[in-house]
Amino acid sequence: MTRTFVTGLAGLLLGSVQLLSVGCATDGGAEECLPGDIDCAEDVGQGGDGKADAFDYKNDPARMSQRLTYTLADLPKKGTLKTPAWKDQYPAAAASGQVPVAWADTYWPTYAGSHNARWQGSSTKSPLEKYDAAFNNAQGCATMPAEIAGPGAKAAWDEYYRCAGPAAKWQSKEYQGGGQLHDGIDNDGDGKIDMEGENGVDGIATWWGTCHAWAPVSLTVPEPQRAVTHNGVTFDVADIKALIQNSRDSTAAVMLGGRCNSREITHTTTGSANDACADLNPGGLHVIMTNFLGLAQLPLVEDRTANYEVWNQPVVGYEITKQDEVTPTQANTCVGATGSTWTYNTNAKKLFEVRMTVQYVTEGDADTRPLGFANYTRSDRYHYILELSSAGKVIGGRYCTDSENNHVDFLWSPTGRYNPTNPNVSAAKVNELVAKAVAPAGGGTGGGREFSSTTPASIPDNAAVGAKVDIAVTGLTGSPTLAVSVDITHTYIGDLKVELLKDGRAVKTLHNNTGGSRANLLQTYTLTAAEVGSSPNGTWTLKVTDNAAQDAGTINKVTLSFN
Repeated sequence: MTRTFVTGLAGLLLGSVQLLSVGCATDGGAEECLPGDIDCAEDVGQGGDGKADAFDYKNDPARMSQRLTYTLADLPKKGTLKTPAWKDQYPAAAASGQVPVAWADTYWPTYAGSHNARWQGSSTKSPLEKYDAAFNNAQGCATMPAEIAGPGAKAAWDEYYRCAGPAAKWQSKEYQGGGQLHDGIDNDGDGKIDMEGENGVDGIATWWGTCHAWAPVSLTVPEPQRAVTHNGVTFDVADIKALIQNSRDSTAAVMLGGRCNSREITHTTTGSANDACADLNPGGLHVIMTNFLGLAQLPLVEDRTANYEVWNQPVVGYEITKQDEVTPTQANTCVGATGSTWTYNTNAKKLFEVRMTVQYVTEGDADTRPLGFANYTRSDRYHYILELSSAGKVIGGRYCTDSENNHVDFLWSPTGRYNPTNPNVSAAKVNELVAKAVAPAGGGTGGGREFSSTTPASIPDNAAVGAKVDIAVTGLTGSPTLAVSVDITHTYIGDLKVELLKDGRAVKTLHNNTGGSRANLLQTYTLTAAEVGSSPNGTWTLKVTDNAAQDAGTINKVTLSFN
């Protein structure tokens, strides 16, 4: 599906927006919109099929932004992600300098139980079992079946599903077909029931998981720094990271390139025999990489595998180690052709041979400690010919023979809108855990005290009086930091201004008419000790004003968490 994108990160991302919701991804049928399947977009008929050397519909960098620099001489040869995309939502964490701009995590493979895996051993509950206990009033099961598939697995899992909480049950049974691992049916038609087959365990491939959720949130949500106890349940760092991914499993994004669905990639001198695997056009790769990480600081995700598997990775840097103008003869030699005429893109007036190294974050393991990304950074090298216009602008490109089967399949950038796939998980509740897990340590003796209001307040449409929710805070000492979690239902959040007051005095504007046509505001904002002030006790007020006509909404819940 597509969404019209109105405002975005740094005001730069524009155009068509897709919701990526499955995979690491899976390899379902043509009816399933997978990450990179640009053919699912409503406006796919705007020309081009993704196979040309020049920019076409699938490979035009303007799909990701209409404010880009294309002149090769103006594009930096090196770029590194240094500024976290979440700095405005979590200023105290950003100011601390202790929270990295990206973080590694396991991709929580489907065959191992996804976010319902007991990663700390059979006696410690999974992230979603803990969520059920803390938020869904469901204690769940004392044990989990020892085997996720194989003889006897069905009976054990049927018993588990009778006592499991709703979030845990849904994830193991419904998510990416995980229940097929132990349903007593030969789902992949190999003559074996709930057993390993050619494509994995009863059709569930080992590479399926949630890298499509991990990659964007590792760039747009700060990494949890410590365990958090809520309602008597302790969530370790990896638990919270799993829940972040679970609550943001569908990701709105702008995208460049299309997904290759072929296991093998074959070539001719004029193009790819299975043409869907010919992109991502290296000219588009060059323009987006240098603009997003060289000229700006914007989150960028790559599917680094050129074939049918999808491995989404957070990109944290690049370096161009060779950028030399070459003759058509030299360029042809690089791409495996002959002759003194460049025939692939007749509009090209200049040709450059380029070698680029891209740094990305690889997967880690579930851990009780934050992993950061410094020890999990890997690199890939790409070799290609850039096509330039007479004015020196990049207009396309072609991979050299050593990169034609090993290159980025597609690039994408999250635009700030996320949805959970699991119907029993609330993003607002997960945000509360994140706020506590990233708040700087120390800052008074408040002890992480929480104060909430769950009384709904209707927001008057296009009225300066707005809606107000008052929360009385008592019993705190010192100068704590503050995390403000809001759950606001509204059909157009660009209409809203959200302010925090203390005893009637304005403290901070949390949201100021941004987000365009996106619906609902589920967000956590942090205040430093200086912003909270030396006396945190008193009446705190959340004021929400709707500044435009037609759309309406409700303040559902406000939580103040003092640390």
